Amino acid sequence: MYAALAQLGIRRDRSDFQDWRDDGMLVYLNYFNRYRDPLTDEAAIRKFNKLAWHFVYLTLMQRMQKNRQRSVIERLPSNITLLQKTTFASTVLNVQTSLEWDGQLQRLAAILTPMERTVLGLRLADLSDAGIAGRLQISRQRVLKIRKQLQAKYRQIVG
Repeated sequence: MYAALAQLGIRRDRSDFQDWRDDGMLVYLNYFNRYRDPLTDEAAIRKFNKLAWHFVYLTLMQRMQKNRQRSVIERLPSNITLLQKTTFASTVLNVQTSLEWDGQLQRLAAILTPMERTVLGLRLADLSDAGIAGRLQISRQRVLKIRKQLQAKYRQIVG
């Protein structure tokens, strides 16, 4: 688990190291509880540890990416605070892509209709399409149509 943290660049001198370590331990324990093969010999234990390291690393890397996305979103102007994340934002963000992402979100926000913003905001709040439809009192098919419009506008911006 510590190797996964080191690989992600999370060092002991960081102020949030304990939080990342605790998250890693929870991921490790969750994986241990779901692991089905018996750990009866040294080879089985090595296999488990290798798989667990990989699982912890990938899970923490995804969380780190979400944190980076959130920090980019927090820097956006207040008139587009509903745009906290998007379904198209699963790419790894580094400094250069963060700046591109920031500009893309601003351009996207400028061309969205109020209904598209509302649907996007609810989707970003992790509501399902059915949940969005229920809250807005529209059909699920309408929600899907609006999401397709959002994706088309995003593609238009990105080129």
